[in-house]
Amino acid sequence: MTSALIGGGFWLATVAWLHPSPLHLRWGTSLLLLSPMVLVPLGLRLVVSADSKGIEGRLWKWASMLQLPAALALLVAFALPIGWRAAALSLPWLVVTVMISLGGLVRASRRGSGPLEELSIDAGLIYLAVGGVWAVLARSGARPLGFDPVIVLLTAIHFHYAGFLLPLVTGMAGRRLKSGIARIAALAVIAGVPLTAVGITTTQLGFSHAVESLAALLTALAGLLTAWLHFRLAIQKNQPGLVRGLWLVAALSLTFSMTLAALYGLRFYLPTAWPDIPWMRALHGTANAFGFGFAGLLAWGMASGQNGEP
Repeated sequence: MTSALIGGGFWLATVAWLHPSPLHLRWGTSLLLLSPMVLVPLGLRLVVSADSKGIEGRLWKWASMLQLPAALALLVAFALPIGWRAAALSLPWLVVTVMISLGGLVRASRRGSGPLEELSIDAGLIYLAVGGVWAVLARSGARPLGFDPVIVLLTAIHFHYAGFLLPLVTGMAGRRLKSGIARIAALAVIAGVPLTAVGITTTQLGFSHAVESLAALLTALAGLLTAWLHFRLAIQKNQPGLVRGLWLVAALSLTFSMTLAALYGLRFYLPTAWPDIPWMRALHGTANAFGFGFAGLLAWGMASGQNGEP
């Protein structure tokens, strides 16, 4: 929690200095930085066990120690012009995300195939490293497959939110509810996140838009199912009102953001150009970062602490 509080202070100071418009690219950068500075440490608190031993314990220990310095280095990297200096300063965050990803792999292998809700949490830990790679690419100015720099940045954001947070929180809800819908949501999230990246890539390579649209719809469906799980949690009476209220905020925010994601995924087939990328950053991205990500993680942190979960 201390790391998230310190990171949050630096993040607020940076946003106050930049005061970006929600439609400006700087707002997208701000949303990306919120994840390493605040959301990743809050998320790790939910799944990292203090009594983990062996290689898993060492990976969590080093990732926890390096998370804040690496996040601050990434903050500086985004303050510098694109180039080798900015790329070098983003490498520590890549190292941390790889450690977290390896921890997820070890966790999955230690547990075995396990229930889908636990596999969803593992997937969130593993996918985060992809976000670290694309953050380095964004600061280096690289354009793999000729992607526009905006798309490179958005891919880094995607894997910090849809890649890390959505599977993690879906798994947490599945732990609590243990329902068929929770298992379907976990499976859809695990498949939808990488398929969205595949769909965008096939579109960039000149293939049919259908793959991207179908992948976006699958991810949107997964998010809507996760929102439904949080609605169910919010109406239960076995948690304090604040926790239930935050779960409700997360559910409403995710419903809103995933509806926009579905509309954007269908943009090739709809007679409207809205929502475009700036509006998706402003609306979809902001709802995911604050309404779903921050509020949802706060709720899960309070609920897990109350129930003695790791």
